[in-house]
Amino acid sequence: MAVWAAASLGRAAACCLRARGPGTRSPFPRLPPSSQPEPPGGCPALGRTLHLTAAVLAGHNKWSKVRHIKGPKDAERSRIFSKLSLSIRLAVKEGGPNPELNSNLANVLEVCRSKHMPKSTIEAALKMEKTKDTYLLYEGRGPGGSSLLIEVLSNSGSKCHSDIRRILNKNGGMMAEGARHSFDKKGVVVVGMEDRGKKAVNLERALELAIEAGAEDVMETEDEEEKNIFKFICDASSLHQVRKKLDSLGLCSVSCTLEFIANTKVQLADPDLEQAAHLIQALGSHEDVIQVYDNIE
Repeated sequence: MAVWAAASLGRAAACCLRARGPGTRSPFPRLPPSSQPEPPGGCPALGRTLHLTAAVLAGHNKWSKVRHIKGPKDAERSRIFSKLSLSIRLAVKEGGPNPELNSNLANVLEVCRSKHMPKSTIEAALKMEKTKDTYLLYEGRGPGGSSLLIEVLSNSGSKCHSDIRRILNKNGGMMAEGARHSFDKKGVVVVGMEDRGKKAVNLERALELAIEAGAEDVMETEDEEEKNIFKFICDASSLHQVRKKLDSLGLCSVSCTLEFIANTKVQLADPDLEQAAHLIQALGSHEDVIQVYDNIE
């Protein structure tokens, strides 16, 4: 369930802001060039269209409430730190151990600090750069026809593949090619719900700032610690540019990363929702899994 709002921005200012029903998008074109035909109705589009997604927060959105099955607080923090350690190792593997020369590593370390990850744990992950890890991206189908992408960093590919297949099969899923097509690799800037002046930022204001910063989409959601956040979605190539602009507009960005964002969503019946939540929890508990992405609404 999501609430959509869309705005078509003219050259100087926003022309309109319309509330949309759950799961619908604005029909307006995005950044139409001069050669593109006018939209239906004969009114030429003057500027860019941006969609704002307000994912209804946990307690209101059934999937948000079901998906985040929490264990004891200490165990949950340990799980988060374990996944961040994998992200550090992957970033080092791909770009080296110097964050000044490796922007992906710098981004991961920023997330680590925002989660208050102990310095000793960060340093231990950085020292594992010489391990023979392999990055793997598994495609799967979950309950109700949902699509899953499972990011993995493992030093035993065959064992990991077997483990992931077993977890999927045991919890109503399966390995399946084609799930990748349900996702796009996008830049994601995570921003707090207050600006630098400690003033609350609402959805309408977030939309205005997103348009000005060049973002494609905005999502209001929760992080792993159930803190309300905005996610500004943008093209991967413009990630740092969008973040810099948002910061200059007075927002407080927490981190910026590359993530797989679902381009199609599926709605599941309650039994499938419960089973999908248990499946994703089981996958996330595997020691080699970095992140599990789904397209469940």
